[in-house]
Amino acid sequence: MTTTLIAAAQLESSPSAEENLARARSAIALAAQRGARLVILPEIFMAYLSHEEFTAPHARKVAQSLDGPFVRGLREAARAAQVWVVAGMIETASEAEEKTYNTTVVIDEQGRLLRAYHKTHMFDAYGYRESDVFVSGDQLFEPLATPFGRMGLFVCYELRFPEVARYQAARGVDFFVVPSGWVNGHLKEVHWRHLVVARAIENTAYIFTCDQAGHQFLGRSLHVDPLGVVLAEGGEGEQLVFGELDLQRLEQARAKVPSLQHRRPDLYR
Repeated sequence: MTTTLIAAAQLESSPSAEENLARARSAIALAAQRGARLVILPEIFMAYLSHEEFTAPHARKVAQSLDGPFVRGLREAARAAQVWVVAGMIETASEAEEKTYNTTVVIDEQGRLLRAYHKTHMFDAYGYRESDVFVSGDQLFEPLATPFGRMGLFVCYELRFPEVARYQAARGVDFFVVPSGWVNGHLKEVHWRHLVVARAIENTAYIFTCDQAGHQFLGRSLHVDPLGVVLAEGGEGEQLVFGELDLQRLEQARAKVPSLQHRRPDLYR
């Protein structure tokens, strides 16, 4: 079977990690019932940080470790539903560091925590200073083999850096997942759509995004195929957004447009 159903759980985060975990559990179970094999939750979904609380001390207060109750709960939910789960959290950094990590965890259908990716590019734009709150990661995501294809991953603002996706595509990627908290702003909706589609086309890879709903966030989660066709698009509010990953379609797209093979890395150094 070459097709896999992937779901974005486009939810509105609250300040309560316990409440968000309960809602994540429900979304994961429902998406699995509808046939999804991978469920994506938004960036830092674990706990909403309001504009007033978007500070290093407050983030440190609500942060959890990778063996804390939020990730443990996601692992239990993934195992119970027999699906893969990708979700954003606020992870406690070292005791000597006053900031935290903007972390995305990858959990398999057996409930095993396979990866914890620290966002590398901070959103210091449109009046925000994410670098005041979070420690930047120092390593890009390495592509991960899954039962339904080779997965790449990056987070929100990293859409604006084509090198992030290309680094992974050069190492073999069939699809990207992009948990996000894309903030509304001047032309931001236009940027969101064009950047997601561009990353899919230039890397001839599927992209499945999950953006936060509510508060200052855009919603509008997008699923795009390797030729830039939008497979599904969410609205502004909470919903499950489903998209199909078709490896046969991927193979056909890359045969039609073999641009990855035509690269000239000797000229790009």
